[in-house]
Amino acid sequence: MPPFRMPRLDTRNADASLRIRRLAYAAPIVLGLAVLAGCSSSSSTTAPESTTPSVSGLTAYITNSEDNGSGKGMGSVIPVSLADQAPGTPIQMGEGTGPNDIVITADGKTAYVTNEYTGTVAGIDLATGVVSAPITVGAEPVALAFVPKTNEQWIWVANYQGQTITTVNVATGKVGQTIKVPNAGPNTVAFTPDGRTCFVANWGTDNVAGSTVTPIEVTDGGAGGRILPSIKVGLNPNWIAVTQDGSTAYVANKGSSSVTPIDVKTSKAGAALAVPGPPIELEIAPDGRLAYVAIAGSAPEMDEVVPLDLTTAPATVGQAIKLAPKSQPHWIAFTPDGKTAYVVGNGDSTLTPITVDGGVAQTPIVLTTDPAADLLAIALSPV
Repeated sequence: MPPFRMPRLDTRNADASLRIRRLAYAAPIVLGLAVLAGCSSSSSTTAPESTTPSVSGLTAYITNSEDNGSGKGMGSVIPVSLADQAPGTPIQMGEGTGPNDIVITADGKTAYVTNEYTGTVAGIDLATGVVSAPITVGAEPVALAFVPKTNEQWIWVANYQGQTITTVNVATGKVGQTIKVPNAGPNTVAFTPDGRTCFVANWGTDNVAGSTVTPIEVTDGGAGGRILPSIKVGLNPNWIAVTQDGSTAYVANKGSSSVTPIDVKTSKAGAALAVPGPPIELEIAPDGRLAYVAIAGSAPEMDEVVPLDLTTAPATVGQAIKLAPKSQPHWIAFTPDGKTAYVVGNGDSTLTPITVDGGVAQTPIVLTTDPAADLLAIALSPV
């Protein structure tokens, strides 16, 4: 078991709070959110199903590392029909692979997954479930993201243990460049919409807590990059998300229970925003007006999602949306219409819909009863 895990806080392990990391930038298809009511309202754990907007045709794909510290489990990706609210047959990635992050192409046909324990990235044909030959990257790949403006040809991968970023041409299956990151433990990669800059969160190590974000100037059409000066943020930066206008990058600092805004133009960090507990992931709605922050608390009653109103300067922290105790929320994905957000529960292997208008958490969808399950990332497909 490596010293850290991507965004995972396992309540079944006393040391989990020291090991939780999070991946980089999930790339779910998230379009057109226009409601901000969630910024000022709280909710109970569940609400009537009739309030859930239509999700016809949408499928969620959730990575399941399935190790839970107990040995080499059969890593998989679990498809979930959002209309039926039911998981399908898992796509097997292989024993001991440790699937972590996932991104899906805009046409919904292909997914790419980081396999943390085998140091690879593999593609999945979502129509057939066939897994392609793995591409070797670096040690402990934990996050990946498409480089914008490259027609989904280039993917960048954060290799936590290798302390590098690997660029991969998924059209050819070839590795482009291995970029050495100056601070230990690269854990997230997030691009500006113009594809010119990539921000890397440096989580740190067991001995030294990370507290920086490193910008990388994208070169060679996505094949390479040039390291820029690192930016001081909070402790254990776990996630980065960039606004749709490319003006601000928001950094979730798990170790200091805060979110740090970075002015992209100046590379200057603003004053940190305090949140009620350790943030695991932060997802910005497509219109840039709202963000949701997953909080996996040290106490069961602290498992919640916190809305940020990004229309104010600085952003305003809203009232928490409570989730089921011990759910340990991790990745978040918004539906294309922006009306619903889905939250992966690492602690209880669930997927919880949140109705954004009003900030109401719906009944969780149970994805598996396997006690060794280790659910992490989510991405949505329109097919």
